[in-house]
Amino acid sequence: MTNTSNIQPKSSSGAVAEPKKLQQTLQQRFNGFVLSLSEALKDMTALEINTMVVAEITGSKFIPEEAYQYIYAIPIDENNNQYFIERQIPSALYSRYRDLRKKMLMEYRQILLDPNYELSDPQERLPDPGNPKDQKKLQALLDNGSFLRGLRKLIELKSALDGGDLNSETTDIIYAQTIMQLDGDIINRYHEKLLDSDFREVIVRIHNEGVVSGERQWRGLLGFMVNLVQMILQKSKIGITLPLDGNQPEGPF
Repeated sequence: MTNTSNIQPKSSSGAVAEPKKLQQTLQQRFNGFVLSLSEALKDMTALEINTMVVAEITGSKFIPEEAYQYIYAIPIDENNNQYFIERQIPSALYSRYRDLRKKMLMEYRQILLDPNYELSDPQERLPDPGNPKDQKKLQALLDNGSFLRGLRKLIELKSALDGGDLNSETTDIIYAQTIMQLDGDIINRYHEKLLDSDFREVIVRIHNEGVVSGERQWRGLLGFMVNLVQMILQKSKIGITLPLDGNQPEGPF
């Protein structure tokens, strides 16, 4: 005969706690997804097409940590030229590299002015990637969508400087630029040196083709994002928010 006197009934608290924890995690991920959509829409309010002529194009991808370190390494101090000497960069380009470093600092200071940006013990100087004490501040900065958008553009400008003829002061010239706004405004800019270029017609043709292709993709992506947001708003009216009471969520979400 089996002795059942020591067998205790299983508590249901553990079984209920796990679904609640899972649903809270899913809710947090969903909220993060919606927030990322809003950040993406901010980045898509305008289309900008730039046409530059460089001697070399690298196949490197944008990695925020690496991009930050590359630009952070550029010295701002006018008396510190070791960085440029080691890389055999002409003195005529020193100021252009330093401008990238200064612009990254300006991007950081703009982030500090944002009331929604939570960072304990903010500081005016950029977080040092080589200082363990600054790692938390650096990670918080690299998680900020607005700063990442600025950083991406800065590293593209640096790549243009690095990939061009370093003996030329016109390494990073943008010969043609077109900006399209959601309100219908279109801005075209052409560098004055384009008028004297022997390849003027070729550059303009390539730029125009890029504008047509970019506009088509931009409008398609905008349409997709708007439809996605509309679907989320519609679902939220019928209970898209994941419940925390242990019940199953309605709909596909």
